[in-house]
Amino acid sequence: MVKILKFIYVMIIFLSLFLVATNVNAINKCSQDSHCPKDMCKKPSKPRCVVSPKLPLSSKSGVCTCV
Repeated sequence: MVKILKFIYVMIIFLSLFLVATNVNAINKCSQDSHCPKDMCKKPSKPRCVVSPKLPLSSKSGVCTCV
């Protein structure tokens, strides 16, 4: 019983550390190229806003990528 409780505590600590270390806001959403951060790409690539063709036309939201 004690071993099970220790295992559960270790898993809770491990998962909480993993969640703290994970960058939740890693995707930059955009609707224009100017919304993308200038320092996100290495030279000579430039940040661009790419809208997925699978999204409905009413949603003008895209994702910043390096092109």
